[in-house]
Amino acid sequence: MIVHTTSRPRRLGLPGLSHPDRLASDLGRRLDDGFHWFRSVSPGAPEPIDAVLVGPGGTWALTLAGERGRFERRNGHWYRWNRSTGSWVPWEAISVTTARLAGHRLSLLLERAGLPATVGAVLAPDVPMDVSGTPGEQIGIVVERDPGRLAALVSAEERLSRAQVDRIVALLDPREPIPRLAQAARGG
Repeated sequence: MIVHTTSRPRRLGLPGLSHPDRLASDLGRRLDDGFHWFRSVSPGAPEPIDAVLVGPGGTWALTLAGERGRFERRNGHWYRWNRSTGSWVPWEAISVTTARLAGHRLSLLLERAGLPATVGAVLAPDVPMDVSGTPGEQIGIVVERDPGRLAALVSAEERLSRAQVDRIVALLDPREPIPRLAQAARGG
């Protein structure tokens, strides 16, 4: 896996010890160089997407924050399991909403660029987090903490050609050279 670094300075913390770096390292051991990892992608919004993974298996927007616990969507509302009372209590699903919106924003960016706009939204928390919905309830994201299962998910089927991956990479990392386009008309 090829890791694209940004020119922005890192925030406080030691390199290699934060969750995004650890996840990138774990995925890098499992995915070949056909996959590209980007951190802090800002597709026209003030809040950057935590990470984007692009490869033959598609484009994936990863949100790396999460909350410890069990969460369920029922009747259009979110609930959190409260162990002390043994019951479900209302929950504001900020991490789930953030993951869904990250995927949607990246999809809009790709669509405006004329690229395949299907984006998988992934919530990859660094704490144990179980998110589910009752039958018929769509949560709109994949929640996967394990790097091995995440690597299997993103490489399960080939959705993008090498040329499509190259164009998405060029869009997300402006420092990358753009592959030559075939001329549409003579002399054009």
